[in-house]
Amino acid sequence: MKKILAMTLALTMTSLMFASCGKKDDKSEPEKKTTTTTTAETEAPAEATPAEDEAPAETTPEEDAAAKVDNSNWKPLSAIADSLECYDNASLTFAADSDVSGIITTFYEGTDEVKPGEDGYKGDEAKINFSVQEVAGIPMLKCDEEIYDTEDTANNGHKILKIKTDMNKLFASQPELMDDIFTIKVELVAIAKDQAVYDNGLGPVTVAWYGGAMGSNNNGEWAGNTATIEMASDSGEGWCNQWAHTVTTARIGISENAKFNHEYETNYTTVMAWVVKNDIDLYIADIVFEDDAGNVIKVPEGAIPGGASYEKEELVDADSDGIIEYDEDGKVVLEK
Repeated sequence: MKKILAMTLALTMTSLMFASCGKKDDKSEPEKKTTTTTTAETEAPAEATPAEDEAPAETTPEEDAAAKVDNSNWKPLSAIADSLECYDNASLTFAADSDVSGIITTFYEGTDEVKPGEDGYKGDEAKINFSVQEVAGIPMLKCDEEIYDTEDTANNGHKILKIKTDMNKLFASQPELMDDIFTIKVELVAIAKDQAVYDNGLGPVTVAWYGGAMGSNNNGEWAGNTATIEMASDSGEGWCNQWAHTVTTARIGISENAKFNHEYETNYTTVMAWVVKNDIDLYIADIVFEDDAGNVIKVPEGAIPGGASYEKEELVDADSDGIIEYDEDGKVVLEK
């Protein structure tokens, strides 16, 4: 009886040793997937082990984290034009020579306080240069943030973009039209200029996530954030696009304090974009004003004069193949 028990124990120990070897080899396979795609494709397969026919061992979330990136949704910058949803029936679009000065402004313009970028400024507002630039053949309002706070290393000098559109000037020839505005839609495009900045290092040249808020500002009073803005690069895993697009909608008509009134001294449509560490250009493609029945209220013709002269911007895809790879630590990198 003792001999039988001893033999049974020996067989059991031998089986466990083989099973242990099989699990070790299974765990080594995901680690190879954390290398670049090029390396993974050229490595020879691992030699077979006695436990190869056994069921594969379960992997942990950490081991599965470096799965292949799906770049099937990658789109070039030229695809931005086809992504626009409101452009053909918008209340306001821009021409190549649109003079937006005095109509599109920042919060700090027109005040006697210290301005962003000046000595003694302690606020959180970005300094913005406005111009009209063509993006994929569509003239859009470019809201170009000027970095001035180089000591702000936490946010790479970036601040909050606070943009106002002067409704009184847009509707100067027919001011009563603004009283009927119930819904505002602002179509936004964001384009990354450099690699995304994450807490653990640099990622690919993508917008990743970009957000903010929209609302109205009447008679000098901020009516609150009546809409939120969220946009991210169209993704497979890994956020593979250099650009992002969204239409943000504010139903100001549901709040009496947020509605426009042509008898007010000031009426503004406002857009704000929160601080991100990434170097991103924000564009306004168009704005739509609707009444409570959903009818588009057009801005009177000639509300934005022409005559401005802007240097045309050349936009080039940062990564025309949309290739994203992993480095040896499993982090996503962009191979240029």
